[in-house]
Amino acid sequence: MSNAVHSMLQQALSCFRDQDFAGTESACRTVLADDENQPDAWHLLGLSLLHRNAAPASIDAFEGAIERAPAVAAFHINLASALSAVGRLDDAVAALRRGLSLDDTQPDGHFNLGNTLLTMGRLDEAARSFETTLVLAPDHVAARNNLGHVMRQRGDLEAAIGQFQQATASDDRYAPAWSNLCGALLESGQTVAAIDAGRRATLADPNNAECHYNLGNAFTAAPIAAEAVACYRRALQIDRRYTDAWVNLGAALQQLGECETAVAALDQALTLEPDLPQAQWNKAIALLLSGQLHEGWDLYEWRWRAVSGLTLPAVDRPRWDGASPKGRRMLVVAEQGLGDTIQFARYATMLRALGADVTLECPASLKTLLDGSNIADRLLVSGDPRPEIDVWAPLMSLPGLFGTDMSTIPADCPYLAAMPADVPAAADDHALKVGLVWRGSLTNDRGRFRSCALSDMQPLTNVPGVRLFSLQTELSPEDAAALETMGIPDLGSGFGDFSASASAVQAMDLIVSVDTATAHLAGALGKPIWTMLSAIPDWRWFLERTDSPWYPTMRLFRQRRISDWTSVVDEVSASLMAFKQPRLVT
Repeated sequence: MSNAVHSMLQQALSCFRDQDFAGTESACRTVLADDENQPDAWHLLGLSLLHRNAAPASIDAFEGAIERAPAVAAFHINLASALSAVGRLDDAVAALRRGLSLDDTQPDGHFNLGNTLLTMGRLDEAARSFETTLVLAPDHVAARNNLGHVMRQRGDLEAAIGQFQQATASDDRYAPAWSNLCGALLESGQTVAAIDAGRRATLADPNNAECHYNLGNAFTAAPIAAEAVACYRRALQIDRRYTDAWVNLGAALQQLGECETAVAALDQALTLEPDLPQAQWNKAIALLLSGQLHEGWDLYEWRWRAVSGLTLPAVDRPRWDGASPKGRRMLVVAEQGLGDTIQFARYATMLRALGADVTLECPASLKTLLDGSNIADRLLVSGDPRPEIDVWAPLMSLPGLFGTDMSTIPADCPYLAAMPADVPAAADDHALKVGLVWRGSLTNDRGRFRSCALSDMQPLTNVPGVRLFSLQTELSPEDAAALETMGIPDLGSGFGDFSASASAVQAMDLIVSVDTATAHLAGALGKPIWTMLSAIPDWRWFLERTDSPWYPTMRLFRQRRISDWTSVVDEVSASLMAFKQPRLVT
């Protein structure tokens, strides 16, 4: 090597260390013009081009270096980075393995191999590469962090949390590990700890949009919607094209009841990704919650792509398009919760009134009730053989197909009927009989927000002239013991069929319930029903209203603060005092 070539190579290296990539490339090309067989010049050129995101050109440069010095491990390892950048992952893995066969003591070579395998979903191989990295470099915080990624993708949250915690212990300023710890803790249900980890992430790297986004997710789960909104907005200040942050910002604003602003945020997400299911779905909910039903029903059809676990039923016939159903054999398929089925079963009756022959497919627990209420021409349990039909429709698509708006909500109640039931005699036969339901389905993501504790209902026991009955279908041993202590008869536990629940509801003078299927049942039976709503209400209850256009006999009692059932029950107690009517003794 001539002195001139050596001097120019030193200049190229100095430029590269100073991140002067234009200077690096100029010096390397000068060297190669004089002597194209200089592998170090090809390698430095490749590194400089890779740093400038010119990956295709960098591949050519790295291959030039390897052609002239095939036994240098670093050349193969850096070629792999360029191959990964253009999506040639299999080739990248091959290049990394070649490099490590030449020198298997390079931690970053194993780390890069692990990253590539992780991207390819080859989790076991990725884990082995990260573990090897950590043997060679125990304080390699990024490898520890990415090993946590592998564990989380395997579904081993406990192991993932352990890896992220070790990474933060190794370097408490490494924001990705704190942020990933936030996500894993949130997924495991440790919301408070997730918020703490998310805060540590944003302190470690205030300009990292993903850190603010993950912290926002933790606040959403808390739920502390105002803090979540602030986090998502900070993430978007950093990266205006962060689609998921726009989506979750919209959802958080909707939780605050700011539906117009929520729709605007979701429209921003849809500008970036027009067919993003979660954005379309969240927009549907915000529109429905604000009473914009026509627009909301259209977007509600995105539920099949956006809602986890919800699959469009497989029916080998055309879907009904809203044309006259007269004389047509129609299948209506219930698709979501029991309360949804009760609420929207009224549309099956409307189809019959238009001349359709209607088969309603529903959960087994509702069949007897719906059949006895003459809702449809025939009832099937989900999974039963289906009759010959002409068209079909998912149950919750019917409001949109009927063009339901706020002025045309069908509220002809009762549309369900119940058999009479025996109720235990009270010492005062003239007492007002009030049925209580305090807990909804905990398998529903929102069930924990909708539900209160039996102890929250305690003030109702102090209202004179009222006799309380439990209509709760599932009782914990603790609640069963508490009911006995409170002197509240259990009329509901063990019911596996809604016809029995309907009979118990029918025997009451009034139902007081959180947002459950029983509340829908009471409304559909035309019974007085007071529904206690969380501060984050389901879309069907709209905003601020104290009545429900779906159920004329329903009154709504709303939380003003998250988890504050005390004020709600106090309001119910005061209203119950006013509701009681004098009973004449005959």
